[in-house]
Amino acid sequence: MLAALLYVSLAPAELVDTLLAQVGARTISASDVALARALGVFGFAPSASPIERSDVDRYVDVLLMLDEAGRIGIEVEPAAVEAAWVAVGIRAGGEAALERWLDKNAIDRNWARRLVGEDIVKSKFLDARFIAFVFPDDEAVTRELGPGQHDEPAREQARERLVRQAASETQATWLADARRRASIRILLPAGSSVAPPFTLP
Repeated sequence: MLAALLYVSLAPAELVDTLLAQVGARTISASDVALARALGVFGFAPSASPIERSDVDRYVDVLLMLDEAGRIGIEVEPAAVEAAWVAVGIRAGGEAALERWLDKNAIDRNWARRLVGEDIVKSKFLDARFIAFVFPDDEAVTRELGPGQHDEPAREQARERLVRQAASETQATWLADARRRASIRILLPAGSSVAPPFTLP
């Protein structure tokens, strides 16, 4: 099945977008992935390379986590979104440079800010749902350290690695179950790709 083309009316020109997947009532388009890359949110790194199936799968996982975060009432303060938006502007070369890039590509500022806010929701969900329930014991930390590394900063770093590893494994199990329960349609065949509809800032 080929991904569907969408013609999105955006001043000053029409953007040809590509529908890549549907997760419940929400859709994922090439512009969603491209914008996440450009903003550096949802675990995406800035990239101008073609959008592949792995990118779509990552975005599907994001939507599943955001849906669950909404169900358990995770919210983000406006001040946190504003601080994250400022950080995005700095990475883009300054607020003025970011605004010029948004205008050049006819990207709605509210859409971009929404993704930045959802990235914070995703992080809070991971902390609340997985990381908060991992408690490595002292013996596990000692084994992780290895011989000759017993100072407190090293132990804390080892503890953090164990927490992240265990949380990642639990998250993977949760996502696999969430995918089985969700209504997901992937429209980008494995092995194929589409060009991002706009360039990076």
